Amino acid sequence: MTRLEAVLRRVAADLEREGARWALVGGLAVSARTEPRFTRDLDLAVAVAGNAQAESLVRALLSRGYRIGAALERTDQNLLATVRLLPPGEPAGGVLVDLLFASCGIEPEIVESSPPLEVFPGLDVPVATIPHLLAMKVLARDDVRRPQDAIDISALLTAARSDEIDAARTALETIALRGFDRGKNLLASLDEAADRFRS
Repeated sequence: MTRLEAVLRRVAADLEREGARWALVGGLAVSARTEPRFTRDLDLAVAVAGNAQAESLVRALLSRGYRIGAALERTDQNLLATVRLLPPGEPAGGVLVDLLFASCGIEPEIVESSPPLEVFPGLDVPVATIPHLLAMKVLARDDVRRPQDAIDISALLTAARSDEIDAARTALETIALRGFDRGKNLLASLDEAADRFRS
């Protein structure tokens, strides 16, 4: 069993015990939906009603031995966006777990529509859909600092049906309407990527 698998099994069990609603996103989710690729961390979208619920979950995980590596806030909306945790027993530089509470603005929808999928043998977890993964990757894309995003977008577009690309467009519109677009023209970015990677 790899460390990544061991950590996912642990965090899935701990989130279940806390009654959290969550879904796997990021590199491992892209791998589950397209072609396997290397990743050394776990990204989890978590549906919460607000900061108090997010902070309560983080405190519960700290009591289980997790350690905080970083916390990011959206100061414009006074929201706890992301908390990076180092799981119990993981050394510095080990597998990290990012809990995304308000990173893209559609975390509740992502969690609500994520069906269980077998990510490792005998381990089914909720995994974000191709449209939501595509929307998150388009939002995060930075070809200089995050070159893997473009590769993931290409893989997702290759796997996506046309209705899934339409659903990604709708998700990007929602992200922008909620003020999470980071100053980017997300629909134009998706169209550019589709022209580039699906031609």
